[in-house]
Amino acid sequence: MALDHTATPSPFNPLGAKGVGEAGTNGCPPAIANAVLDALSPLGITHLDIPFTPERVWAAIQAAPPGQTRRP
Repeated sequence: MALDHTATPSPFNPLGAKGVGEAGTNGCPPAIANAVLDALSPLGITHLDIPFTPERVWAAIQAAPPGQTRRP
């Protein structure tokens, strides 16, 4: 995943400034969360608290119910 920054001055004031907190949340964080849980679902993992740190993912895998099938 790559992040990019694009400056778009506001046409509504002479400085072109905008408030930092005025942008809406985009769809990327929910899509990543859905992909992580989809990848872990064959292990019986249906919930994982964010942030998805390596430690949390590893702990969830280790705590997964035994006998779950894995995708080929």
